[in-house]
Amino acid sequence: MRALLFNIQEGFTNSIQSPSHKRSLSPWEGENAEINADIEPDQLAQHVLQDLVSRASYSHIKSLMLPLLYFMDNKNLWVPNNFPIHCMSLIMHSIQMQSAYLAIAQLLAHLDEHKDQSARLRCSIVEVVSTAVSIATTECIGPTILEVFGSLLKYLKLSIETCNTPDVPVDTVKEEEVFQDAIVQSVGTFSDSLQTYQKIEICTFLLGKLPTNMNTEQECQYERMLLQCIMKITTSLNNKGNDKSIGLPTLFPLSLIGPLQRLSISDSPKTRTMIQLIFHSILDRRGNHDRVVPTVTLGELHEENIFIGPQKKQDMLFLKRQGPEIYFHLYESLLRVDNDLDNYTCAYRTAVLWCLEVPVDEVLVELIHMAFGLQDEACSSSRGNVNILHAIVAAFLVFASRYSRNEALYQHINTVVRKRQNEKAQLLPTLAFSQLDKDSEMEGDPGEDVASFMFDASVVAECLNQQGMNVDRLSDPYHYKKGSETSTDGLALPRTPESVKSLRISMVDARVSDVQIHLQEEITFDTLKQALQHRQQQHALVGGGSKERLFSQESYDESVARNTEKSSHIHALKQQIFGSFKGGDVSPSESMHSLIDLDNLNNLSIELPDMYVY
Repeated sequence: MRALLFNIQEGFTNSIQSPSHKRSLSPWEGENAEINADIEPDQLAQHVLQDLVSRASYSHIKSLMLPLLYFMDNKNLWVPNNFPIHCMSLIMHSIQMQSAYLAIAQLLAHLDEHKDQSARLRCSIVEVVSTAVSIATTECIGPTILEVFGSLLKYLKLSIETCNTPDVPVDTVKEEEVFQDAIVQSVGTFSDSLQTYQKIEICTFLLGKLPTNMNTEQECQYERMLLQCIMKITTSLNNKGNDKSIGLPTLFPLSLIGPLQRLSISDSPKTRTMIQLIFHSILDRRGNHDRVVPTVTLGELHEENIFIGPQKKQDMLFLKRQGPEIYFHLYESLLRVDNDLDNYTCAYRTAVLWCLEVPVDEVLVELIHMAFGLQDEACSSSRGNVNILHAIVAAFLVFASRYSRNEALYQHINTVVRKRQNEKAQLLPTLAFSQLDKDSEMEGDPGEDVASFMFDASVVAECLNQQGMNVDRLSDPYHYKKGSETSTDGLALPRTPESVKSLRISMVDARVSDVQIHLQEEITFDTLKQALQHRQQQHALVGGGSKERLFSQESYDESVARNTEKSSHIHALKQQIFGSFKGGDVSPSESMHSLIDLDNLNNLSIELPDMYVY
């Protein structure tokens, strides 16, 4: 193996025609060169290596990989890593499919042995792993996918810890940052050849690795790197050649969309921006990302250069169930006072992309409802970003008028926009975005003067109603389970102690009202207590004697009389229980006759006696 690798290395780095290369051959290679005069030594060594790997069984992969890895170590061939990548390409293209993951496992174990080496060396090994996995995933890699990601995340976390160590040299920090970027790039390379469902599972796996407490800069940095890995994976979802007909329920399972929605209203503006970019990369299957910008450019109604997705039943059902919650999280994200320009722009794109991917009236009405909720919040708030909220609302409604092809709605929106252009340009996106960093406040007090520059919800509702849309919700204030979030399984989780208290009170009120209207106690504690007391009394009457002695002393008539009394009591209890369900005394035979039509059973007649003798 060492001779093979030596010849491959020489042929990879030197010219085959070089006399020095001819002199470097060992006797074994020289003899084979004479036998195969038309094949150069390095090519012959490559063929022999590929033949060995292709013939190797599962138990022999480790024996092939270890000499290769130690040869790289002894010859210091990891940096630069051109030769290791060349060798691993030969091996991965020749290895048997079922043994491919074992070769990758050996590479990961070798990376673990060098975890204390320089970041440059580890970066080179990661690139070799990336090359191996990218070849293996085109065939079959099976359970190794999550193992590879788990190992890389471990090294990523160790690298971030090294960067945040006190008194760490600047050069070391730079090398570690290069290593971290190499891991992110490797994650993207891994995902290129995976199926869509595998990419979604990996994204869910990475979201599960996010730190729960963001108290230190190290944890915040680790979260950002994980989100960058997710962005690399989701970006490949809409690459050329991928199936773009996959439904939204597959792209957004509850285990994925729940954590993404929670992170979309996190305290970090950078995190919120990255989450919206992840939504863009998954949603934008028509190439509308660059066309969707928050603007109020006036023009002809039918000049919108956007591509609208087809109507799919599964997507419509998905947004009918998840749409209000999706837009509520966008609403909460837009109301953050520490938002920057990227936050507003990305949230606007996300809201519009949902409409374009699922072109149904309910989604458009939900978007307009959220826009009027933002307008109401901006009018009633004294925060410094009210201007940009009004600008975002204007952009939403201009898009809605063009998207719906509603002439009356478009005229109303144009009227308000032109009035703002003439008198209050700070309420439009162009000026509002430029003044975002200046923390400018809206001129004038809230009143009739400001109200005349607002969009009228009643006019918008009337225009949409004339088009046949259901606009009942536009007359209600915008809210959706305020103070609650959605867990990974779709359940509502409270965000604050106050919301916990209000949620508990509302649940108790609802439960009490249900009990008063629908429920009645059927078997109470007193009923069970009386039954137990009666049993104790019967046991006392027996006097503690054994059943065998009592049976031997009693006559047959006495035994029948005693058990008949017991049977009567049991049937009385039965009638009491059936009466609590039916509202009256019902015997067991009557209840059975009501369930079974005995006349239609022909010869299979069923007779149930009203009494039993025990």
